[in-house]
Amino acid sequence: MFLIGLFIIAFGVLLWFAIRYPIWLTGGIGSFNILLGIITPRSRKVDLQPEPSGMVKLVVDKVQFRYGKVRFSDCELVFLDKRLIMKKLFSWRAVMILGVVFALIGGFVGFLTAVSMEEFLDQRKRDRIRDRDELTTLNSGDTEISYESMSEVQLTGFGLRTVVGGRLLLFNVASEYPPLMARRVRETIPSHCWARPS
Repeated sequence: MFLIGLFIIAFGVLLWFAIRYPIWLTGGIGSFNILLGIITPRSRKVDLQPEPSGMVKLVVDKVQFRYGKVRFSDCELVFLDKRLIMKKLFSWRAVMILGVVFALIGGFVGFLTAVSMEEFLDQRKRDRIRDRDELTTLNSGDTEISYESMSEVQLTGFGLRTVVGGRLLLFNVASEYPPLMARRVRETIPSHCWARPS
């Protein structure tokens, strides 16, 4: 968000020099993005020890959950003793609406601001989950999968993939996550769920 804000301001300066586009407009939007970046705390990414009691084994944040070619949503993965909980983050539908509104106001700059807003709202949802101690409970939009219902589990360089009830589920993560997750995920998900090496 902070970098998006700096980019918008630099882009605004270029537009001002090139076509005398109002610098106060891009400067204001850029400053708004920088402010969002300052007030939004960093994500914990991969949390190996999320709570002292030991019920929660691992929390992975943020994960893009894919089901099908074009359907996806962002979630936080919570690995418990016998089940996996997907805590739904901010809705992509709302993000698209924000994107259209901001794009109508400011074109490309507006779209970048919608991306910042989405990350800000996601982080607020993550903080609310932690503050209310809701890692192990199911709320509206959350999904629970027992490890026993999983088969063909694979941890790749891009995330986790598994088959549940005949459906392929893909959990895409940032490239630095899998090495951090690997040992704990292997310990948590029973060995008979994993795909056999080819």
